[in-house]
Amino acid sequence: MTEQQLEEHIELIAYLCKKIKGISKNTAGAIGVHFSSLSKFQTSDEEAFLDMRKADKSLLLKPEQISLIIRIKQTYLPRNIQDVREAWTMVLIRDFVNKAIEEIENATLDNLLINPFLIKAFAFQDHQEVVNFYFYQKVTRSIVTSWGFVVQHLLYHSGADGESEAMGFDLAKKVGDKQYEFQIKSSPNTMGIEQVRQLNVHIDRLKKISSSIPMLGMTYGRREQISNQISSTLLGYPESTLIGRELWDFFAEEIGYCKKMLDWISSVMTNEPAKFSEILEKKRLLLINVWEQKYGIGLPSIEKILENYI
Repeated sequence: MTEQQLEEHIELIAYLCKKIKGISKNTAGAIGVHFSSLSKFQTSDEEAFLDMRKADKSLLLKPEQISLIIRIKQTYLPRNIQDVREAWTMVLIRDFVNKAIEEIENATLDNLLINPFLIKAFAFQDHQEVVNFYFYQKVTRSIVTSWGFVVQHLLYHSGADGESEAMGFDLAKKVGDKQYEFQIKSSPNTMGIEQVRQLNVHIDRLKKISSSIPMLGMTYGRREQISNQISSTLLGYPESTLIGRELWDFFAEEIGYCKKMLDWISSVMTNEPAKFSEILEKKRLLLINVWEQKYGIGLPSIEKILENYI
């Protein structure tokens, strides 16, 4: 195991342990160092945790904390996983799905942020149309924002050397004697022209002060889907870009890694399906019911609720 791989194992163990109330960052780190490998952590039992002691020989962890760690192991890593990249993928995706479900369950009429101008512009006549529009908008906006952070962490744990220290870039990757600095975007069409121009400023600055190679990485899509703003404006295009499987395979230094990771993602909820569409529908119907109980139905109820937003 390389030093970087060892750090990945320790970091993941600490990440899971920090989920337990009362376990500090330092304690979680100590647990990670104690086990050092994901394999040892996954196969550890209660006795292995009881062996961990503080300087004064007292127990490092309370019995209830040990029980919760074992439960978390069973939830996030239900089988013995050898590849730490797969383990990180399973953990991050499960966290992402859980957070998305929590966002749905926490949705209320008050936090839908209904825009009265759009309601008038679209001439909504049915209160159910209003609920559907703003509920799905809220969920989509939240999930897309959250996914942006998750996908960068997935890429980081797929083989990045660390966060980039260059201004305007996110991740660093060294291949052979070449140092690459990446700005990461989720899709091939999320950058406006001003964002591309700003990236050009960062590219120009980096080239003046170092030999590092500036790159734009897009986590999914195909080259023909790259927006005109990028293709016509980005310095060094197309050599300064990687997209989709090119990007994932480059960071992992493994042809076919992107497909492998997609398989890992699809396996996350196999044993415990999230039933996302059912959760969405249940909350949508609940919000409609709350609306009807509070404001009535149809156009009169829409006019009534708009008074709260004007």
